[in-house]
Amino acid sequence: MPKNIVKLKWYIIAIILVALVFFYFTAKNNKKEWRMVEVKRQDLVESVNGSGELEAQNSAELRFNIPSKVVWLKVKKGDQVNRWQAVASLDKKTLEKNLQKYLLDFSKERADFDEDLKVTYRDKVLTDTISRILAKNQYDLDKAVLDVEIADLAAKESVLVSPIAGTVISTGGLVAGENLTAANLATKYIKVSDLSTLRFKAQVDEVDYGKIRLGQPVNIVLDAFPSETFTGSVSFINQEGVKTLSGGVTIPIEISLDQPDERLVIGLSGEADFIIEQKQNVLAIPREFIKSRNGQTYVYVLKKNKPVLKEITAGLSTISLTEITAGLEENQTVVLVKNGQ
Repeated sequence: MPKNIVKLKWYIIAIILVALVFFYFTAKNNKKEWRMVEVKRQDLVESVNGSGELEAQNSAELRFNIPSKVVWLKVKKGDQVNRWQAVASLDKKTLEKNLQKYLLDFSKERADFDEDLKVTYRDKVLTDTISRILAKNQYDLDKAVLDVEIADLAAKESVLVSPIAGTVISTGGLVAGENLTAANLATKYIKVSDLSTLRFKAQVDEVDYGKIRLGQPVNIVLDAFPSETFTGSVSFINQEGVKTLSGGVTIPIEISLDQPDERLVIGLSGEADFIIEQKQNVLAIPREFIKSRNGQTYVYVLKKNKPVLKEITAGLSTISLTEITAGLEENQTVVLVKNGQ
């Protein structure tokens, strides 16, 4: 066989091989990648989310109002206290002596005032000078009365009394024997909280505010117990929004817990899901399988190994799933073509 013919033969074979490889990869790239799921019965929950933490609805911070010496402290952190129980006291001796001093001042001012009035009525002369003296004496008398009242209040408030029954959460660094000053009165306090009134306070974004209602069921997952869900209901919707650092607005929502739990403590943070609507045992598929065009809702079902358009009616939709109310049957296969069909 002539060399030219043999050479031509090999050229033809090479061209055919290149063409086959080209068409193989072209067909492979153009092949539709399908994802298939079956229509299943599932429980669907539509909700909005908010972050927050646990706090006690009944809580009190007990502070002394005047600088003095702390003579006794009868509680420590973790102690249980009853309502109206005394928990700490200032030095009453100093306060009582101050009260006695102001009472003496009052007696003196009262005597001076009465003497001036007696002179005025006796002489039956009310000159400008006498009027000014009487006015000054009246001022001094009124001031003395106030001093007595303030000293009396200080003596009565020298003992801190809890207005609620609860647990001592903090003693604020108070120590028996220390002298309180005007500078540290604000920071020295005893905090008592009724842990049976724990509630979850969540911040809900303003775009979801209109979906929140009183009595609405809520599921709460705390960071401390990620595998558990605590249930509750909306007990209060705040009427004032809170500006966030990003410029948005959140609304504080208070949630009462359905069941008390001794493991829960003030300050635990977590997420709250406010249930808008929920359905049980309904047909559903992943929402990305559902397409819309010209007001029509449809999916692709598999027939003779080909995706075929099928009109459906959709119901409740969550973040990941959509209810199918008409057009599909349980265990029927729907198709999602990944190339965008």
